[in-house]
Amino acid sequence: MELKKLRFLFLFPVVMSSAGHLLFAETFRTSKLYCAAIEQEPGFETQTILGTNESLAIKLPQKRNFIEGIEIKFDIPEDIAYWQDCVACSVYNKISPAPSEDVIDYSATRAFVSTLPCRLSWVLQIPLKETNLLKENQYTSLMKAVDFEDGVIFIRLQPVMKGVPEETLNSKIKATIKPILSDKGELFIQLYTGGNKKLENCTVYVDDNLVTLPKNNTILLEKGVHDISVTSAAYRNEIRTVRIDQAKTTDIKIEMKSIEPAIFVTAPEGTSIFLDDKPFKNLGKENIISEGEHKIRFTIGDYEITRTLSVIKGKTYKINCSVDLQIVEE
Repeated sequence: MELKKLRFLFLFPVVMSSAGHLLFAETFRTSKLYCAAIEQEPGFETQTILGTNESLAIKLPQKRNFIEGIEIKFDIPEDIAYWQDCVACSVYNKISPAPSEDVIDYSATRAFVSTLPCRLSWVLQIPLKETNLLKENQYTSLMKAVDFEDGVIFIRLQPVMKGVPEETLNSKIKATIKPILSDKGELFIQLYTGGNKKLENCTVYVDDNLVTLPKNNTILLEKGVHDISVTSAAYRNEIRTVRIDQAKTTDIKIEMKSIEPAIFVTAPEGTSIFLDDKPFKNLGKENIISEGEHKIRFTIGDYEITRTLSVIKGKTYKINCSVDLQIVEE
């Protein structure tokens, strides 16, 4: 077994960057290339079958702000597992030309390399962010974060040991690829006023914590239920409850209403209404009203009812006049 490892190291001279990354600037040929596209969706996964001298190009989504990394699970045939260290898996970035199933010759920078272990499955996790929650264990290999600036992760399998039977090298390896998503989602907050009025300064709190809205009005939050409150000296306070789903964007629109008090009046058809002894016609809509004492009077035929209300800023008063008919059987 030591002889096999010596052969592997001889085939792959190691060059390290100052940051500790493996750097192999090289050109190579792959016998066949498969392409797969990853989506930023919970539960998404895709599969492909690779030969021991074939490659896989994983295209990342343009928007991947929720993706912590990519996980690839290799199902290793018994023949390859028996011949430990006979097949290597390499991860490349800065691939050229753009990967295509019609192209087999490439130039790229190698960011990671490892032989397939002596077991029937192996998980490789590829972080996309320097700060992440991914953990390595006895079943999972975790490579260092690399900037896949062109949006493509290139995976290459290749035999690295002499004397391996031909039937072993003809084995097929199933690769299951899926995104590793953070437990967060986004909240897009749109504040607006009626009548195309300019929006004054507002203060936003999430779960009683002050937040500063970025230019795109989008906040990253843990999944679950959150309380949103918006305060301003120019508008009424607004409170909403929203549910944030993993790797989803939740939109919320909040109309900032004037701090001026208003009344909302409803009454049966044929009712005459007087506000401060002046006819009032604008039913079923909010009407701005001044602060202080006001008198409202409803007249239906010979029946009349009058009420007085004390109006203060930031309140809407709903006033409903209704006629009720009761029948009692004795």
